[in-house]
Amino acid sequence: MTKNLIFTSAGDNTEFYKNWISNNQDYDICVIYYGSSEEIYNKYKDKVKFIEKRKGSKFQNFYYFYNKYPEIVNEYEYLFILDDDIIFEPNDINKMFNYANEYNLLICQPSLTNNSAISWEITRNKPNIKLTYTSFVEVGILLFKKEAIDKLMTIYDPLLICYGVDYLAIQINGIDLKNKYAVIHDVKCINPHPINKIKKNNEREISSILNINNREEIWVNFAKKNNYLINLPKTVYLYIYADNTTDTVYRNNRLENHRRAIVYNRFNKR
Repeated sequence: MTKNLIFTSAGDNTEFYKNWISNNQDYDICVIYYGSSEEIYNKYKDKVKFIEKRKGSKFQNFYYFYNKYPEIVNEYEYLFILDDDIIFEPNDINKMFNYANEYNLLICQPSLTNNSAISWEITRNKPNIKLTYTSFVEVGILLFKKEAIDKLMTIYDPLLICYGVDYLAIQINGIDLKNKYAVIHDVKCINPHPINKIKKNNEREISSILNINNREEIWVNFAKKNNYLINLPKTVYLYIYADNTTDTVYRNNRLENHRRAIVYNRFNKR
């Protein structure tokens, strides 16, 4: 039996079942369905291990699932909480679970392709890098070791709508840890730009979630009330290259800085 789980909160306008499912997947998929079509619900039901209907955002629905079905959650050592529109090959998903286990990571994420919607540069894929140890990993593509998600669920407030959950997860699991959070650059996925996401009636499904437009404000209020940092630095502690050598500076940047220094010195010798 697999020890790996993908959890997603899926609506009517997703094709996760085309992207994540294959005969060689080493993980189960559990879904909370927040859509409104019985036909689509039944289509998903035929393809996943577990599905239930419920409105709400991804972490709101995971919190519900975690507390209502501990006998299911406790079967797994790693839980990958994914946005339902992430484009991801099953072999790469398998690799994510393998990396999390091999490097004993608490929380990690795949890197993002250059054509993805990218909020933070440290999540962009870097060629010839295996992984980077970082101070931050981004909500929407978080793979948790069971003990890490357990800690998060003890303090998670179901008022939170994804925004800030990544900051909360890092802080509750240890903000000073330098080798427990990572971006896996040997694995890439696509996070579609909002304009490219499947829409219904010219609106994204996320717009139907209660208080979705106030999600940042809700996080800020929660963080202030509970003495958490509202934001975290986006720092890379260590680069591990494909040949297993390491560096604290990305070599492409180091070479560029060296080139600029040579040009600067030549200019100033004139």
